[in-house]
Amino acid sequence: MRVTNNIMTNSIVRYLSTQNEALFKRQTLIASQKRLNKPSDDPLGMGNVLDYRQTLASIDQYRKNIETGKTRLEVTEITLDLADELITLVRGIAQVESDGTTESRLKTADSVKSLFDQVLNVANTKFNNNYMFSGNQTKTTPFSRDDALATTFDKYTVTYNGDDGDVQIIVAENTVVRIDADGQPIFHDAASGGINIFDVMRDLIVGLENDDTAAISSQVDLLDQAGIQLDEIRSTSVPIISQLQTTEKYWLNYKPKMEQLLSKAEAADITEAVIELQAIELAYQATIATAASILQPGLMQFLK
Repeated sequence: MRVTNNIMTNSIVRYLSTQNEALFKRQTLIASQKRLNKPSDDPLGMGNVLDYRQTLASIDQYRKNIETGKTRLEVTEITLDLADELITLVRGIAQVESDGTTESRLKTADSVKSLFDQVLNVANTKFNNNYMFSGNQTKTTPFSRDDALATTFDKYTVTYNGDDGDVQIIVAENTVVRIDADGQPIFHDAASGGINIFDVMRDLIVGLENDDTAAISSQVDLLDQAGIQLDEIRSTSVPIISQLQTTEKYWLNYKPKMEQLLSKAEAADITEAVIELQAIELAYQATIATAASILQPGLMQFLK
């Protein structure tokens, strides 16, 4: 078979193209310091790399969720601690005014109204622009009263507008930590046998305005129970915080191991890549020189 100049030219062009691709691959590898820069470099290896990356992304999301959960529990503790302090102040007033005068009770009624609204504001606390104690109805104000009604009793009767939903914190695959977001057991628990804190404060206000010693005295014990109710709610956060902290520690220890596996899967042997690059460059230059010596005479003959 006669080898024509055209056949030789095409063969040289294909060989140069292959060498050029090899050069580019080594240059990319050296620049990125990674042996896998696209799936075709090693389909199986790239699959492992993508799995490691996905795992690391999930770990970062879990840790972010855990941090959000911890912060929410901290805000809840601060909020309920403030509510407890306010209720303690109200109890102190009730105890004093059990033996007070008509005049002092009328004056004190306004102070209790102010404390009532402070507790109401605490119960309507927001976290990340969402109401904390309205269950899943996070954009709905959980507790409200109608100041336009006729009597003090009606004005200071509070309605719960949320539901019994909770906050779900995903901390690992198939692992969810639930944080109660229902405000009823905290402030409005009469239906479940607990204390409706707003009703107790309302009845105290009415008792003060009506100079009703018996009504005032009866609220003291109920306010004691309200404080115990808050403390019990606060205590439920302890095991949840412990679980979040334990899980966070696990991910802190696990993440470096995954990063190490990813680095090992992606890492390139730079020394080997440089040697290969130099060898390919030499071969590339030699091919060009050889091609020039072979094709030049044929070109001169064509010109003649």
